[in-house]
Amino acid sequence: MRLRYYFKSILTRSYWSYALFRIDSIKTFMAVLGGIWLFVGIFGDIRLIDKNNINYWYLLYFGIFSLLVVIFTRRPLTKIIYNHPGKDLQIEVKIGNLFEVPGQKIIGTNTTFDTDFSNNIISPTSLQGQFTTKYFQTNMAGLDQQIDNQLASYTFQTISKPGKTKEYELGTTIKFDFPGERFYLFAMAEMNTQNNVKTSLKKIHISLEKLWDYIENQGNPTDTVIPLIGSAYGRLNISRKKLIAEVAHSFILASTLNTFVPKLTIVINPKDVEKFELNLFEVKDLLRHYLP
Repeated sequence: MRLRYYFKSILTRSYWSYALFRIDSIKTFMAVLGGIWLFVGIFGDIRLIDKNNINYWYLLYFGIFSLLVVIFTRRPLTKIIYNHPGKDLQIEVKIGNLFEVPGQKIIGTNTTFDTDFSNNIISPTSLQGQFTTKYFQTNMAGLDQQIDNQLASYTFQTISKPGKTKEYELGTTIKFDFPGERFYLFAMAEMNTQNNVKTSLKKIHISLEKLWDYIENQGNPTDTVIPLIGSAYGRLNISRKKLIAEVAHSFILASTLNTFVPKLTIVINPKDVEKFELNLFEVKDLLRHYLP
């Protein structure tokens, strides 16, 4: 994935815009070119080379070498890290597979906590679908039983739609423990009668606020991993980089009084990076300006 990502990133306009055509990149270019010319001057003074015989082609070569140094030092990123000033708190934005990133993991679901694949209520390719296939493929009844047991103390309203009909509040969260792993399943979208899931930025804010509260009071104070919730099946009409900033901002606000999780990793699907030409240089700049 990494080599393919590097190659595709270098071909995008955003890479050249945010990685090379910046003040820092120009400074690096000029520093390397200046360093080369300094050595040329030194070697000329001690008569190891004749500066008068250096033609314009050499200057071109020096410029190309300097540009290659800039490209190497500003190569496409697969992760960025934001350290919150004044707090032992870190946010990482990483391209990869959620299930392969260390830490307790968060997965979004709908407010009725549906699990049915057969009627296309839940897509097997969604993160919830992948979670179900990986841990409950031969025990769907056990999954539903665990969900029902944990939701027993929550209030709900009965609605009319395919699949489950008990609808819980946005942000309702339950957890699943496996050897060495913990998952949180939280409601962040609503499903209509056509089995279409939809959410909004306001609903995401509400859901995240309750999720952080749940983890602080009933979860583990360990590194936590979250995907770009709502960006795919949730049909959230917002750019990926803005959604990253919103999730990070929500986490920072929840940690104002108490650092309940030392590190949050926001995982981006590699397909999203390619499809939306997401550039982590741009995301890094946005986090610096967006976060308190």
